[in-house]
Formats: sequence, C-alpha cells, structure tokens
Amino acid sequence: MSEINAEQFPGFSENHYQHGMHSLAWISLWLIVGLGVACGIFGFIWGISH
Repeated sequence: MSEINAEQFPGFSENHYQHGMHSLAWISLWLIVGLGVACGIFGFIWGISH
C-alpha cells in the first residue's frame, strides 16, 4: 500500500488539526482491522483445536 502524500491536497499540510484527525482515523481503522483479523485467527485455531 502506498502512503497518500499531504502535497496532493491543497492546504492539507497546513491544517494540523485535520492532519491529526486523519492520522487518528487511520490508526483507529487499522486497529479495528488488526483486532478483527486477530480474533478471526484465534477463533479459527480455537475452533479446529476443540
């Protein structure tokens, strides 16, 4: 996956609040995805071991 450059959005890099919220949204998204994958793997292993 390629990172989205702030230069692609005019005025985006100057807005630190918007940049912070964007980073927070990505962190939250990947945290939820990571937890979902971890729970899926755990459930699969737990399912086949019982």
